[in-house]
Amino acid sequence: MTEVKPFIKCIDYWENRIPRRKLAAYKALINAGMIKEHHVLVNQRTGVTVVEYSSTVPHEWIREELKKISEGK
Repeated sequence: MTEVKPFIKCIDYWENRIPRRKLAAYKALINAGMIKEHHVLVNQRTGVTVVEYSSTVPHEWIREELKKISEGK
């Protein structure tokens, strides 16, 4: 089996920082190898947070997994 390198570029936008449960979900997906090459930008004044990363699965799947993990499903 060949390992696929992350090739799908994803960007998530948070208006008021990343909630703790969602941050924990991001960390779980990073540890699982679903999110790679991540970079986070935070505007200290407004709290706007942009998360950029690469994935081997579609962005919609990542967002579904973030929701499942953060809701404890």
